[in-house]
Amino acid sequence: MESVFIAVPIALGVAAVATFIAIVRDVSQHLSAEDRHALRHHFDNSTLRQLRAGDKAIGEAWKTHIELFPQSPKRLLFGALAISTAFSVMCCPLWLALR
Repeated sequence: MESVFIAVPIALGVAAVATFIAIVRDVSQHLSAEDRHALRHHFDNSTLRQLRAGDKAIGEAWKTHIELFPQSPKRLLFGALAISTAFSVMCCPLWLALR
């Protein structure tokens, strides 16, 4: 039973990451060359400057996705998956403690 409580948050987290990658891939051709480079190399050599550039590029990708696809359900799906992942991670210890 405990393996279910481990598998569900992992599956939800992987689905949230995959949805976010799909959002970024939708707008990657509309981003500047430096933003695309920062997204590709966000975790390569984690200096503070590269992490800030990657964060800026993620913000730009999100804003661009809002502008290009105002009615896209991917953002809603990403939010729902991220919230449900956090909720399931927080509820697992509570469930196990109250059994």
